[in-house]
Amino acid sequence: MEIFDRHVPEEWTPGRTVVFAGAGVITMDPAAGDFVGDVVVTGSTISAVGPSAGSPVADDALVIDATGTVITPGLVDGHVHAWEGALRGVSPDSEIMAYLNLTHTTLAPLMTPEDMAIGERVTATRALEQGVTTIVDNSHNVRSLEHGQAVVDALREAGLRAVVAAGVGLGHPDAHLHRAVLDLRDHCAADPRIDVRLMELFPSVAGLRFAAENGVGLVAETIAGMGDLDAVMTTELLGPQVTLDHVLGLADSHWQAIAASGAAIALVPRSDPHYGLAAAGPVLTANRFGVQEAISTDNEFEYGSDILGELRTLLITQRGQAYAAAGTGAADAPRPYGVRDALRAATVGGARAAGLSGTIGVLAPGAKADLTVFSLARLRPIASYLGAVAGYAESQDVTAVVVDGVPRKWAGEVLGVNRDELARQAEESRDRLLKQVGVDVDSLRFAGSLELPGAH
Repeated sequence: MEIFDRHVPEEWTPGRTVVFAGAGVITMDPAAGDFVGDVVVTGSTISAVGPSAGSPVADDALVIDATGTVITPGLVDGHVHAWEGALRGVSPDSEIMAYLNLTHTTLAPLMTPEDMAIGERVTATRALEQGVTTIVDNSHNVRSLEHGQAVVDALREAGLRAVVAAGVGLGHPDAHLHRAVLDLRDHCAADPRIDVRLMELFPSVAGLRFAAENGVGLVAETIAGMGDLDAVMTTELLGPQVTLDHVLGLADSHWQAIAASGAAIALVPRSDPHYGLAAAGPVLTANRFGVQEAISTDNEFEYGSDILGELRTLLITQRGQAYAAAGTGAADAPRPYGVRDALRAATVGGARAAGLSGTIGVLAPGAKADLTVFSLARLRPIASYLGAVAGYAESQDVTAVVVDGVPRKWAGEVLGVNRDELARQAEESRDRLLKQVGVDVDSLRFAGSLELPGAH
């Protein structure tokens, strides 16, 4: 069958071997390499890859002609606050403190579990549209176990692979949080696509010890001045199941601890300069210490979620900084990134941030069948397949997305989602929340920022 045939998902029955034949395949796995050929999926796993990997499969295999496409590992968003999905574009010009006030202080306390679920579904749909198969969901509005269960259930329904990192916003009670993390882990224990972690606004000794003692990971925003970084940035407390976001203003000793412990980092190429947290993320510092970065979209409150845009911002930022460092004669100037380096951040790096290195982020036998298929039709003429993905493709060029061996987007459409109904639910949720704080959404149509009544 042709890959653009809308009936393929109907033929893709559970347990049936599926062969993507004749694609340009970027495996991100040094052993498998890159080639024009086949990717074979059996159940939830990649069973074979190679120029003729699809030749000896069973007679009843579903063979898909993937000529004219490029297949990569499923893209990973290493840090996103998915619960904010229904609040897209509410206040595009807000500075960081205004954002925190509007979300954490003002709107978050008003959200019901259903409001949370709606936001999650919006973000999940947007992720699949972009070719993202896994998100690390920094869900810092788990005000109760019910709020957390709504998050988990919405992501399960969407079919994403996800790390749900449960936390609370600035100034909110968190006495329930450790118990909620353990209960949420039990709640989704039967679903291998969902992992549960603790999320902290800044890493704490108590949080890291709780995570280690209970076998759960930890995710934390990590910015100088937020918490006692000297106390927590140690090889004793950090480890591969810890993911640190932003990583701004860290001392060399902190970076050394990250590198030595195997902790992951997630950079946000657009968010840091947008909010004035830094002129650019610390990618060159990560390079110097040999730490593989993930990339992430952060939130949609002020700008659109776009993992390919983040990838390109990372590429441009790193190249500019690397050339500048070399121009000053710095002996340790990292080499400028190429397109493969940028794609690595969105795949291999993302897998590290999710605690799934080798399981996702590569196309190799035994890895999970998470893959993203880019159509070259709109991009022609194009020479480099790597360049096509990392330098030219947009969401509309993602023709198919497979998560855990199940097609979730096909022929350019996210499956099982009524977009009109989801948008209606999201708008009703948003408008109801805004009304409770005295804001009419119509007043925001031509405004760059939301001003709360009585704020002046």
